[in-house]
Amino acid sequence: MYEKKPMIELVEFYFEKIDSFDIPGVLSCLTEDCEIQVVTSSLIHKGRDKEIKTMLERRKVSTEKAWHGNFKHLVDTEKGWVTSRFDIKRTSAEGHYREMDNINFFVFSSLKIKKISIWMSGENSLP
Repeated sequence: MYEKKPMIELVEFYFEKIDSFDIPGVLSCLTEDCEIQVVTSSLIHKGRDKEIKTMLERRKVSTEKAWHGNFKHLVDTEKGWVTSRFDIKRTSAEGHYREMDNINFFVFSSLKIKKISIWMSGENSLP
């Protein structure tokens, strides 16, 4: 069984590292066998140090600025799940600004993130 507060703190730490383009910080939140699925684009990135790291490196090049906030979390401490709805403000490397309303579903293993399923309200920024 998990505790609610540390789960939420890890999710928000993950987004803090995403927004600051701190790839080692993001990877520190994930299990080695983590999967990130962008459900709305039918994409899956497998392996923290392989496909996920490469995806984050591409994101860093294609994104000038990003902010994730106004979080609303639902937590299942028995199953180790967190569902988060949040706002995003993003400026691409080409200067295009957009706002999005996304939902992520996090699956935990030993207080690390094992899987993230992402529903994006706009264009996929995690190719």
